[in-house]
Amino acid sequence: MARVQDSIITQRKDRILRLLQAEFQLTEAEIATRLNLERRTVNNYLHELGARVEKEGHYWMLSPYHFRIPRHLDLDAEQVVMLYLAIRLFVKQSDRRSETAETLLATFAGILSEDLAAGEYFTQAMRDLAARPEVKAHEDILRTLARAMIQRRQVEIIYQPLQGREFKTNFSPYLLEPSGIGFATYAIGESSIVSALRTYKVERIISAKLLQTTFAIPDDFPGLDLLRNAWSIYYGEQTVRVVLRFSPDVARRVRETHWRTASEPEADPDCPNSIRLSFEVADTTDLKPWIRTWGANVEVLEPQSLRDEMIEEVRKNASLYGWHVSHNAPDSSDPNDLKDSLARLMNRRPHSD
Repeated sequence: MARVQDSIITQRKDRILRLLQAEFQLTEAEIATRLNLERRTVNNYLHELGARVEKEGHYWMLSPYHFRIPRHLDLDAEQVVMLYLAIRLFVKQSDRRSETAETLLATFAGILSEDLAAGEYFTQAMRDLAARPEVKAHEDILRTLARAMIQRRQVEIIYQPLQGREFKTNFSPYLLEPSGIGFATYAIGESSIVSALRTYKVERIISAKLLQTTFAIPDDFPGLDLLRNAWSIYYGEQTVRVVLRFSPDVARRVRETHWRTASEPEADPDCPNSIRLSFEVADTTDLKPWIRTWGANVEVLEPQSLRDEMIEEVRKNASLYGWHVSHNAPDSSDPNDLKDSLARLMNRRPHSD
C-alpha cells in the first residue's frame, strides 16, 4: 500500500477538527463514516491530535483549549541540563509507566538531538520510564485530573480512603502535587461531599470522569504557598517544632543539604561533634518516614509526643529482631544515661525460644 502523503494526513486531521467543531461530539465510527476513512485510521489521527481533542466514554470532542499552542522554547545548554535533571527526578520517583511522559521525553529527545546533540539523555530517561509496570487505570485517572485542572472542569471521582468505605464526590482539582514518600501524587481542591478543601491521593482514586461543569479557583486559594509549612503534603497554618539530634557519623551529610522548613544546623551542646536540626512543620506524619531513614544516627528531642512515638517504634523493632528492651526509657536530659542504656542494649544477646 502506498504511503499517504504528509500533506494529505494534515488535511484529514483538519477535517476531523472542523467536523468536531460543527457536531460537538462524535464516535470514532461516526467520524470514519462522515469522512469516508477507515476507523483504525481515524483512531490513529485522533491520538496524534493529542491535547487538541479529548474523549469521554465513546465520544470524541474538541478540547476547550485546542486553539492554544504552547510558545516555542528557546533553551541554552545549561537550561537543557536543568530540564533533564527535573525530568530525571520525575522518572526516578515514578513507580509505574506513564505514556504521556514518555511522549514528552521523546519529543524533547527529537528536538535536542538536532539542536544540541543532547537528545540521548532524554531517550534514556524515556526507556527507563517505559520499563516501569504499566497500570493503565492509574494513567487514565491522572490524565483526567490533569485535564480537569488545566481546563477548570470538575471531575466525578470514586475514592477509597485508607480507612473506611469508598465514596463518590464531584471534585474541583486546584493543584496536583507529587510526594517522594511512597512515590505518590496528591490532588488538592474542593470536594462537593463536604464543600471544603480536601486532599486526595491519586493512587486511591478508583475512577475519574470528566464533567462539563466548570469551576473557578477562589481568589484566596494560596496555591503552592499552601504547602509552605508541610514537610511533604500535610499542610496547615499551625506548626509544631521538631528538634532532632544527628550523630557525628552523619553530621556532615546533614549539613550538606538545605532541608525543607528547617533552620540552620547547630552544634549540639550536650553531645560533642553531634548537631541539632530544628523544623517547623504543620504535621509530623510525613516527616516520620524521613526520620526513620537515618536509623540510629538520629534522635528525636522534641516534641515529647513524637519522641515517645519513636521510642515505641524502636522497642517494637528490637522485639521484631529478637531483642527485649526495657520499657523504662532513659533520661533524655542526661547523655550519660542514654549512652549507658545503649551500651546495655548492645551487650544483650538476641532472645531465642
